[in-house]
Amino acid sequence: MDHQQATQVMAVERYLLQELAPEVRDQFEEHFFDCQECATDLGATAAFMEAAKREFRLNPIPKPAVAPKGKLGLALLRPVIAWSALAASMLVIAYQNVVVYPHLSSEIAELKAPEILPSLSLVNANSRGGPAPEVTVGAGRPYLLVVDIPTQDRFSSYTCLLYSASGSLSWRVDVSPQMAKDTVSVRVPSADKPPGDYTLVLQGNLDRGAVELQRYRFTLKQP
Repeated sequence: MDHQQATQVMAVERYLLQELAPEVRDQFEEHFFDCQECATDLGATAAFMEAAKREFRLNPIPKPAVAPKGKLGLALLRPVIAWSALAASMLVIAYQNVVVYPHLSSEIAELKAPEILPSLSLVNANSRGGPAPEVTVGAGRPYLLVVDIPTQDRFSSYTCLLYSASGSLSWRVDVSPQMAKDTVSVRVPSADKPPGDYTLVLQGNLDRGAVELQRYRFTLKQP
């Protein structure tokens, strides 16, 4: 499981609610141990859920002693329904303020601000079996991987896949045939992976599968 897949299936929320199938849960656990962003979201969401449970314990929803009937019963139940709706709304607002909005604000600010990114060219890297090239990146900062994709007319598209030293898939990005004609620069997200050894695999995509074209080893370091 990569980060995009974890986001699409709402793995963080479903993991905490114990709604994931056993095999999907194992895949997500393997992923978030290496993914700083998922680990952060998991901790923040778990803290929010615990705070919500504590709030409901301290302020339980009032219940009528006897379930009334008719118009009078409906009138008596309205405060209970209104309280429940208000509590749910407050929890949603709190979650947005604590988890969602700060995360989005940080991402938007990061995208708007111009910056010079450290880059690592993998063009012709590892071709002679030498040591893996290295790139030094500050904690939580993005960087660029520069590659040439060996194109062939039989491929409908291409895919770049990044693997950690443990062999788990960090992310994948598709490249169109038109873009693959030139040198490709891949922006690696700031919350991607900790320092260590990585492998970038290039694949050519066919109608019935994919063909590995090249793989590059490199080492990510922090100053």
